[in-house]
Amino acid sequence: MEKIIELGIDEAGRGPVLGPLVLAGVSLPKEQESLLREWGIDDSKRFGSQKKGKMMRQALAEKIKARFPYKILVFSPQEIDQYIREKSLNRLEQEGAKIILDELPADQVVLDGENLFKPLAGKNILATNKADATYMSVAAASILAKTTRDDIFEELCQPFAELYGEIRGGGYPNKQTLHFVLWHHQEYGELPDFYRKSYKWKQLQASF
Repeated sequence: MEKIIELGIDEAGRGPVLGPLVLAGVSLPKEQESLLREWGIDDSKRFGSQKKGKMMRQALAEKIKARFPYKILVFSPQEIDQYIREKSLNRLEQEGAKIILDELPADQVVLDGENLFKPLAGKNILATNKADATYMSVAAASILAKTTRDDIFEELCQPFAELYGEIRGGGYPNKQTLHFVLWHHQEYGELPDFYRKSYKWKQLQASF
């Protein structure tokens, strides 16, 4: 029986105003999909943000890294800002996906995002929505992307733990993130260096 390798690609952190965007790919032999199901791998978002869910996701990420070829790309807020000025956020993700495609083995590819990755779709390359809930390779990539972003975000927040406390909200445009950004601006006279300055946040602009 011919061994077919499916490469799944997914991202984490497209929507936040704080922190990086992470793109991950995992090459999964189709014959080993059942192993991932035994591990309990599913779309990373379904684990939630509570401590227990994070620990489960982290343990699964380590298993994936030890067993399958993978690639993780991290794009800083500065890189995101530059791409948005010169090209677009979609182009950043598309070019990142091309890097992963070039470096990982694959007989077929599944990318999470029909419109986002439509320019890359073709023979043996499928771009579809909610792929992380259907394709095990994409679910695995989703876990690597999410755990990597979570770890980096925690490191970025650590220097402010003593003065500010826990930065809640995951860096997404919500009240918790707005509160921290305004506090940082008042305390230091500038926005955090991990703030995406290309993000036109009306609530933030109205506060200055």
